[in-house]
Amino acid sequence: MTSDNAASRASRMTVRRYSSATDADRHDLEFWMQIPEAERILRVWKLSQEIWRLRGDLPDEPGLCRSVARVRRG
Repeated sequence: MTSDNAASRASRMTVRRYSSATDADRHDLEFWMQIPEAERILRVWKLSQEIWRLRGDLPDEPGLCRSVARVRRG
C-alpha cells in the first residue's frame, strides 16, 4: 500500500475509546439503528460472507439444507 493510500484510508477512520463495554454496546446499537433496514441487511450479509471466507468455508455452497426424508409406517 502506498503512503497516499494509507493516508487516505487513515483520514476516513474514526477511533473511539469507551469507559465500559455497556457504553460501547450503546454506541454500536445507535450506529446500526441510524442505517436504513435494507442497508443493514446488506451489510450483515457482507459481514457473514467475510466471516465464511476467513473460516475457509466455501462461499458458493447452497445456504439451506435441502435433505429430504420420508417415514412410512408399514
